[in-house]
Amino acid sequence: MSGYSLKTINGNSIIKKTDGQNIRISFFNGEGIPEDVNVSNVYVAAFTLVCLHHGHVTITDERGRTIHCVAPGLMVLERNQLINITMQEVDGHLSFDVLDIPHELLTIAHELLIEKLQTEHQPGEHPFRIVYSNDFAARKEVFDLLRFTLSQEKKGIFENEEKENIATYALLLLLSGFIHDTAFAGIISRSAKLSVKYKVYNLLYTEPDKQWKLNDVSSAIFMSASTLKRKLATEGTTFSELYITARMNLASKLLRTGKYSVTNVAVLCGYDSVSYFIACFKRQFNITPSAFMKSVNH
Repeated sequence: MSGYSLKTINGNSIIKKTDGQNIRISFFNGEGIPEDVNVSNVYVAAFTLVCLHHGHVTITDERGRTIHCVAPGLMVLERNQLINITMQEVDGHLSFDVLDIPHELLTIAHELLIEKLQTEHQPGEHPFRIVYSNDFAARKEVFDLLRFTLSQEKKGIFENEEKENIATYALLLLLSGFIHDTAFAGIISRSAKLSVKYKVYNLLYTEPDKQWKLNDVSSAIFMSASTLKRKLATEGTTFSELYITARMNLASKLLRTGKYSVTNVAVLCGYDSVSYFIACFKRQFNITPSAFMKSVNH
C-alpha cells in the first residue's frame, strides 16, 4: 500500500491517499463534500467494523482529520475515540451495517495476526485510528456470517469451539485486507489492550435498564469506589460520562434497526421520561432520535 502525500493550502495541512482508494484523509474540511445527515460526538467504545453498502460516509476524528469513504467497502475503527459522522445518499440510497467486535474475539484475532502485521514506519504521536478498504469478494456474506454468529452469543462468550472458530475465521478474512496498512497494526494492538474505562462501559452497555450507581459498578469489577473514580480520571473520563455514553450508543444502535419506536428505545435504555431521553440524545449527537432513525432507515 502506497504512502501519503502532504501539502498545505492557506496554512491548512492536507494529507491525501495516493493509491487510488476511495478514501481521502485530510486536516482541511473545505473539500466541497455535500452535507446530508450529521451525527456528532459518537463514542467508539469497541473495535468496530462498518460495512458500507450504498452511499458516502465521511468521518472526522478528534484532531479534525476527515476520512471520506465511498461504498462499497469496509471501515475499521479503533476503540476509545470520539468521531463526527456525515452520511450522504447516492441515487437515493444510504445503507451500512455496524458491528462491535467483542474483546475476547479481538484478542484471539490479534494474536493470530500479530506476526503478519505491517509494523514498519508506524505513525508518530497522533496516528490515524480509522482505516478503509475497497470492496472485495464475499465481503458482505462474510460480514453477515460474523454478525449472525455474534448475535447468537451472550456477552461475547461462545458456547462451543465451533462457533468461536467460525467467528474467528470470518473476522480474520475481513481484516486480511488491512494487514499491510501501517496504521492498522497500531489500531488493533491498542484496541486489544483492556482498560478500566472499557470494562465499566461494557457493563453499563449490556445492562442499560438497570439504574446503576458508582458503588454497584465498583463492586461488579471488584474495585473500591474511590479507586474506580481515580482510575477513570486517569483515563480521562468519569462514571457519569460513561453512563450517558453507553445509553446513547445503545439507543443509536436500536434506532438503526428500525424495529423500535423512540418511546420503546427510551424504555430499553433505562429512561422513564421520553422527552428527557430525546433531549439527551439530541444533546449527545446533535440530531433528534426520530430524525436519526429516518436518515438510516428509508
